Amino acid sequence: MKRTALLFSSVAAVTLSACSEPAPDDGAKTTEQVENKRETVVAPITAAESIDAGLAVGEQAPLAASLQTTGGETSLGKILENGPALIVFTRSVEWCPYCQTQLKSINAIVDDLKERGYNLYGLSYDSPDKQDRFSENQMLQYQMLSDQPSAVIDGFGLRDPQYTDGRAVGVPYASVFIINQKGEIIAKSVSGDFKKRPTNDQILALVDSI
Repeated sequence: MKRTALLFSSVAAVTLSACSEPAPDDGAKTTEQVENKRETVVAPITAAESIDAGLAVGEQAPLAASLQTTGGETSLGKILENGPALIVFTRSVEWCPYCQTQLKSINAIVDDLKERGYNLYGLSYDSPDKQDRFSENQMLQYQMLSDQPSAVIDGFGLRDPQYTDGRAVGVPYASVFIINQKGEIIAKSVSGDFKKRPTNDQILALVDSI
């Protein structure tokens, strides 16, 4: 099997509308409402924005670390019993519009990944309840994994060190990791800029390059 890092291509940015408040009936708009009305654009990642962070290709993922779902406790080892996994590490389903946009976007490639033999998962430090509300509202066709203590995030070496205070403490770099059933990391992409992430085409190209 060929071990690989992310292949980059020139593709259009992923653009989806962020959640917004209704505009006042009289047409007057506050600054906050104008900001909320703007579209959240997730730009494609390039080689220059990819950083060498986290576990390396060929290393073993932390299979025993606990994760939570709405169905109860699980672990990466148990998840991999269902087949190889592609995990999208993201900051928050609750307050990060770039994460929300990405998580909605990747819903479109669930079947493409299954055809290639991979199950798709999203992972954040949000509670299972918050993830479940987001999943239901967006009709996600893949499972979200809750890592509230950031134990798995730390196990992968993905905690973003710039946050030492406030709600963002414990968030990961925006990352994609592909893991085989033995728990070996076989491909990855880690972004140094949370506003830039792999597009669906880039994710599929990464899978196809393995």
